[in-house]
Amino acid sequence: MKIFEHQIYLKDDINKISYFIFQYFKDRKFLIIFKELGLNIIKHTNGGYFKLYEEENFFKFIFDDKNSKQFDIKKAFIKGYSTSKTLGIGLNVVLNLVDEIEIIPKNDGTKIVVTIYKKEIKEKCLFYKKNSFEVAIKVSPFTTISENGDCGIFSELKEKTIFALWDIEGHGSKEVYKSSITLKKYINCFKYFNLEDMLETINYLIFSSNESIKRASLVIGEIKDKLTIYQFGNVNFIVDEFKSTSQSGVLGIITLFKKKYEFENFKNIALFSDGIKKENLEIDFSKHSYILADEILKKYENDNDDSSIMIIKA
Repeated sequence: MKIFEHQIYLKDDINKISYFIFQYFKDRKFLIIFKELGLNIIKHTNGGYFKLYEEENFFKFIFDDKNSKQFDIKKAFIKGYSTSKTLGIGLNVVLNLVDEIEIIPKNDGTKIVVTIYKKEIKEKCLFYKKNSFEVAIKVSPFTTISENGDCGIFSELKEKTIFALWDIEGHGSKEVYKSSITLKKYINCFKYFNLEDMLETINYLIFSSNESIKRASLVIGEIKDKLTIYQFGNVNFIVDEFKSTSQSGVLGIITLFKKKYEFENFKNIALFSDGIKKENLEIDFSKHSYILADEILKKYENDNDDSSIMIIKA
């Protein structure tokens, strides 16, 4: 339900909205989030609008600006990337304060959607989706999901589809789980942008974090006019008859090492962490994706590690 809406063109607009935000929430965190993003509209765009929504479990801030310049996530989030005037450290602060954020490029500007939960939501990394693709993901151990560092996403956007599966270093701790949730937030934040720019920005954010975010092995892909996949570390994948091998490098190091693969077409994809015993791994893609993910997890799971499997069928 929409609670509040106001234009942002002048500093006076920022002051009026700030007063409402503080009176409504009585919490400086919400005021900081609004001011950082609201002031950026005045400094870097031709103005826009702010909207506040309240739902049962969360609040949503929407910043919709009119800006002819293309949003550059590396200039906006990587300190020292550019000597020109950028959005600065403010966006990094917002990224750490919110639970979800999406930066959505438009033809005439940028839309930023921020979500703040009313109470902590435990991530259950388990889903089945069927639209243009049939997709399923399962992780183990599932009963202690708040200590599992394996997870993934699958997101069909207007012009492309983004998917990823990751394995945070270590297992069986709340720090590993927290790092997994943070990585998911970063990928969702930048998913509309160029894949290499996304990875470079996320790598910087993990490496430079003051919150001890743990490094991650990762397979991330983009389905557009062709299938493009980047691989880091010991998360592996299968595309039809092709099987990857583990690579050096992980997300969160000084120099970003990555292996790039391209496929002109495909029928089936499987992503799996090193918690899956890949020796003699056989996948029958004719089966329902969720049933198949469940069977693989039970048959090939390594009991001494977190494990995860994602099945994508075109």
